[in-house]
Amino acid sequence: MSSPSPRPPAFCLATLACIAVFTIVAATQAAVGTFEDLTLAPESYWDGRDGLGGFASGPASFNNFYDLEWDYWEGFAYSNCTDANAVGYAAQYNAVAGSGQAGSSNYVVAFVGWQTVPTVTFHKPQVVTGLYVANNCYAFYEMRNGSPFAKKFGGPTGDDPDWFKLTITGLDPNDQPTGQVEFYLADFRFEDNSRDYILDSWAFVDLVSLGEVQSLRFTLSSSDNGDFGMNTPAYFCLDTILTQHVLATFEDMTLAPESSWNGDDGSGGFSSGRVSFGNFYDPEWEYWEGFACSNRTDANAIGYPAQYNAIPGCGQGGTSNYAVAFVGWQIVPTLAFDRPQVFAGLYVTNNCYAFYEMRDGSPFAKKFGGPTGDDPDWFKLTITGLDPNDQPTGQVEFYLADFRFEDNSRDYILDSWAFVDLASLGEVQSLRFTLSSSDNSDFGMNTPAYFCLDTIVSGVGQDEPSPTSQTGDDPCLDN
Repeated sequence: MSSPSPRPPAFCLATLACIAVFTIVAATQAAVGTFEDLTLAPESYWDGRDGLGGFASGPASFNNFYDLEWDYWEGFAYSNCTDANAVGYAAQYNAVAGSGQAGSSNYVVAFVGWQTVPTVTFHKPQVVTGLYVANNCYAFYEMRNGSPFAKKFGGPTGDDPDWFKLTITGLDPNDQPTGQVEFYLADFRFEDNSRDYILDSWAFVDLVSLGEVQSLRFTLSSSDNGDFGMNTPAYFCLDTILTQHVLATFEDMTLAPESSWNGDDGSGGFSSGRVSFGNFYDPEWEYWEGFACSNRTDANAIGYPAQYNAIPGCGQGGTSNYAVAFVGWQIVPTLAFDRPQVFAGLYVTNNCYAFYEMRDGSPFAKKFGGPTGDDPDWFKLTITGLDPNDQPTGQVEFYLADFRFEDNSRDYILDSWAFVDLASLGEVQSLRFTLSSSDNSDFGMNTPAYFCLDTIVSGVGQDEPSPTSQTGDDPCLDN
């Protein structure tokens, strides 16, 4: 069968299998909706039979339609059922993960029927960072095992190119679409059948590309259809909606076209929005560490001159500016917030210098995977949260490259912007960044110790002051 087309967001599902990101949401204020504010008896659910027509969690409302005559619902319900082995229609209220996202109790169940389209409406327009989705048990086991009503995905041989797709449409205050994001809850379109999957855990879906939205509308489609519509049960589960309160995007930094700032003015750092970034510069050696900022767009640049280039060729979301971090010997790259807070996360990607050294190898660094592609190489970013007393609150690990899979087709070197969920760090004053690699020698790590960073977002569910640009002389001026 033919290879599947890219599925946006392309990297979201890969984070489940490929990246050790600890996504425990330690504080519910880091999300617009976690559904833990909804009251349920143990092992129960709400499906709208009280005629309320919906429910609210945090500053968002969820629609529901219930038909008393047919004892039937559409739109959104909520549940805390934990039996991940439940099958058939009775399993419509169960998430296959067996709990809410990150082990929480409550989650939402969506059913796309005929009377109403599942829609989340926010109390005011805002940018949504993303949300978590999982398969519903009813749909999961119908796809995995088949039934008299729905086919087993892959068919008898496993070669059928089946799929089950969630489409999320952003809507502005005038109910006009702002964009769409597609996410595959199951995908059997790969030439290599070992890559086929039916999602069995919570996965993050990046929704930043939708821009500012008043509401989100959810639809489902499948490769398995009959005369009466889709055969795959039209259910999915949803949890932990993260809104985007931007703390730093670097677009307030002034740079000449195709340039960078590396601290050669001796300022020792720079600020963007409400975040400060440390920098060390040695004028004798013309050498820097910590954070620089850049707007360079050549994604094919290689070697040491490519240290200021991000592999996507732009900032996150197609913006101009982004930060570059180098982990050297004098300082540890650290960013500090204007006040302690819980925040949603940030975006990272590979630096061109590191990317091509890992992909192609050089006299100084090995080609990841080695000659056969079987070497279990990796390149890992570790982010440590620090409280106001500089004490660690936790760590999150994220693999910028990972070749440890038995199936080499799953090996990757990150070549796009990826969201890293940092809510598990709790309330932090600052973040510290370190890098490690499987490729080391007597003098330390051979993989160039660079990565790129952009769009730092708070998830605090309250009104925040707008980020302000730095006043006075801007350090991001390339002389």
